[in-house]
Amino acid sequence: MSLHFIREMKRLNKHLIELSDIVEEQVGQAIHAISDLDKLPAQTVIDDDSGVDRAEIEMEEDCLKLLALHQPVANDLRLIISVLKINSDLERIGDHAVIIAEEVITLASLPNIDVPEQLFELSAQARMMLKKSMLAFVESDLEVAKNVLKLGQNIRQLAENIYREQVESIKASPQETEQRLSILKICRQLQRIADHATNIAEDIIFLMSGDIIRHKSKLQ
Repeated sequence: MSLHFIREMKRLNKHLIELSDIVEEQVGQAIHAISDLDKLPAQTVIDDDSGVDRAEIEMEEDCLKLLALHQPVANDLRLIISVLKINSDLERIGDHAVIIAEEVITLASLPNIDVPEQLFELSAQARMMLKKSMLAFVESDLEVAKNVLKLGQNIRQLAENIYREQVESIKASPQETEQRLSILKICRQLQRIADHATNIAEDIIFLMSGDIIRHKSKLQ
């Protein structure tokens, strides 16, 4: 491949890592807003979302140009395909962070209730999955990517516990229904963030090994 193509690939990697840093910050601010029911970081997440959208579109266009102009094969082709998919997952994670932020603003305007401790644990796990998935990309670490997939099992159990607890709370205190529904919506968005982190890890495994593991019940 030409030196121009190599430079463009390095630039693509750099921009993807920069986007992941921005999205991780969005998720972190959204989670911080949950703990304090603080409208300020929540509104910051919402305001910053248009920048993430623009970056995602620009990166997609760059990938398509590289595919059209250079017609890469083998490892280079796998890398561009993986970047395209990871780019899309990062943008969707940003969207879920925005929905969390919107729900925090809703919760902050309602009579106060105790936020379940397991929601904070779920938040921490989802954020860790995102950080580890991108760490696997940066360091080309197959084992870290596989570890992200294992963490997803904890997410499902935590979410089930939260759903069950909130349904019982609604039955016991119907006047808190709106707040509890917001908590359930936040829980769902955190699950989706974890799902996208899992997608990223699967794409990294594909990039490094050529193995498509999506929809497999377990790692070989």
